[in-house]
Amino acid sequence: MALATRFDDRGDWTVEQQFMLQMGSSYLLAHGIGTPLPKDAKTTILVPEDGDYTLFVRTKNWTKYWSDGPTPGIFQVFVDGVPDEETFGTGESASTGEVTPFWCFQRGSVHHLSKGFHEIALHDLTGFDGRCDAIILTKAKEVPGDSLEEYKELRRRLLGEDRQEEKGHFDFVVVGAGISGICAALAAARLGLKVALIQDRYILGGNNSSEVRVGLGGRINVDPYPSLGYLINEIGPERIGNARGAHHYMDWKKMDVVKAEKNITLFTGYTVVSADMEDGKITGITAVEATAQNRIHLTGYTFSDCTGDAYLAVMAGAETRMGREARSEYNEKIAPEVADDYTMGASLQWYCEDWNTPCSFPDAIDWGLSLDEITVEPVHRANWYWEVGMHDDQVAEAEKIRDYGMYVAYSTFSYCKNHYSAKENWECTHLVWVSHVAGKRESRRIMGDYVMTENDLIRRIPHEDATCTTTWRIDQHYPMKENEDRYPGETWISVGRLTPIDPYPIPYRCFYSKDVPNLFMAGRDISVTHVAFGSIRVMRTCGMMGEVVGMAASICSKRRVLPRDIYTTYFEDLKALMRKGTGRTDLPYTQFYHQVDRVGHQAEDR
Repeated sequence: MALATRFDDRGDWTVEQQFMLQMGSSYLLAHGIGTPLPKDAKTTILVPEDGDYTLFVRTKNWTKYWSDGPTPGIFQVFVDGVPDEETFGTGESASTGEVTPFWCFQRGSVHHLSKGFHEIALHDLTGFDGRCDAIILTKAKEVPGDSLEEYKELRRRLLGEDRQEEKGHFDFVVVGAGISGICAALAAARLGLKVALIQDRYILGGNNSSEVRVGLGGRINVDPYPSLGYLINEIGPERIGNARGAHHYMDWKKMDVVKAEKNITLFTGYTVVSADMEDGKITGITAVEATAQNRIHLTGYTFSDCTGDAYLAVMAGAETRMGREARSEYNEKIAPEVADDYTMGASLQWYCEDWNTPCSFPDAIDWGLSLDEITVEPVHRANWYWEVGMHDDQVAEAEKIRDYGMYVAYSTFSYCKNHYSAKENWECTHLVWVSHVAGKRESRRIMGDYVMTENDLIRRIPHEDATCTTTWRIDQHYPMKENEDRYPGETWISVGRLTPIDPYPIPYRCFYSKDVPNLFMAGRDISVTHVAFGSIRVMRTCGMMGEVVGMAASICSKRRVLPRDIYTTYFEDLKALMRKGTGRTDLPYTQFYHQVDRVGHQAEDR
């Protein structure tokens, strides 16, 4: 078996690791935004003996969920410079013979190969996100199965994936290096802890990185602890806005600040896949790197789940929730009468630019979204209301949700270029960038000793363990009715409903798991209801949560206590640290608040 991400030369293909936990691997993605990739991915394999070898390719028909038309995500496999007779990515499962929207092994041709070295190449045909995970050339009659369990067993048997490298012991292990995870790691490191910061991407910042391109929202440096937030001023970009140029998000700034901390060991490109447990506590984690797909193991005293999706919490057996609570559970007026699985969706950012040169774009209507003059959104960039997956499982169906975001983006641009009544205005419009990383709003939340609700925010219920302050209004998104009527269950346009609040400090008890004694959390997966989540989810607020958690971790390490003990016994220690803050105050201040009164928010930051 040859893993595509391990190819000697990946050419112009992109390593994609977002869905490793759902489909069992990272893979190569042909993200050419409608233009076939110029450079093939290539590798050399060693054939052990002469013979006839059947080719199998693990791939996916990514548009099959919504269209029975020919899929655009197709590619060829070359063996020693000769293309296999099959076109891959069309979704015909070798084990069932059916066309499926799920990952499967697709059968190629039989190749007579001599003993020795041979070249394999992946040749993209469209630039529309064909994908390849692994290639098998086998003399066996066995057909690989498609289930995740069968695939994991196949990898164990062929690749020996039980091996892992020990990376040592840390005082504090932070999983996820979005804004909250960065701040948690920085705060703890500056207070003397040996910190491991694990990020599944190769750059830092999460939704505020150049891969996703969502602007920072919310206020920092507000009462009762106005020193909280200077960390965000250190790492945050100077400008706001969604779907702008890559430089706008200043990835280098985040990376430079983290790398300057001698107490932080940074692991980029690593996805945590399992947790070791002892007496109910996490003792260690195993992570897999996206390109080489090697495994590492490290241990720690306390851990923080800053993944947004509560992945570590679930691996550790902590209680999590996803969806909306019933109105009666917490007496929340905004909540629905009956609990359900609804979540706010993900936004996949993209933009186009008007240049002086005419250009064409493939007519994607045969496989794409059905649009007309009423339903099309003829805009030059996505914004917060381009929102997908509100009816789907934001964790289990994450790849489908991301793909639907791309499906809508490509279909919209194609319609405007090829069919729109004012298409002459689009003659020189170029689709410059489409993210292949979804900007998630909501998924799982980890239950702590306290669950913050709508009533806390509206009535400003005082708590003795007040920490950083949330300033964003309760900002709930729902499917736009007209869009939902036209695309039932596949909505891609949302509307926002805003409930004003006064700034409200978040209780510390929302920042640690009630079930796993040494697990913190910071960011959008803290202990709140769906309604309260609408206020706490913006990134400057999440960053201050991370700073508080990093401070709390330092107290745990130095006093040899656990997160709950800080609430019951050592909260004065945490207060003292929150009064000081851990960020630099000698830098130019760039994190000014940009909320405006038009329906309560600057639209780009929602």
